[in-house]
Amino acid sequence: MMAEVTNRYVTIKTNINGSPEEFHFEIKATALALSLEPGSEDVIVKILYVSIDPGQINRMKTYSSSQRAVNLSSAIHPGGVSHFTSPIYIICLVILDSYI
Repeated sequence: MMAEVTNRYVTIKTNINGSPEEFHFEIKATALALSLEPGSEDVIVKILYVSIDPGQINRMKTYSSSQRAVNLSSAIHPGGVSHFTSPIYIICLVILDSYI
């Protein structure tokens, strides 16, 4: 499967002092070629929602010892399955049909 999509993403445009405002951010777009090899178990995920917690903005400004990487933390992957080749994901699509 081969497709070209537009990847839209949010970047911080200016330094944030105080509460974040809309003008601090910028939406950018780039063309992105997606491909899955036949028989691959890879999954392409479309991000549905992005949120930036104001508390995280302050943590991004400076480094603190509490920001060390923790091996026990689990990854968070918000989004929905966009394309797949493995039949195992068909089960997930049926269960999550209202979500995807």
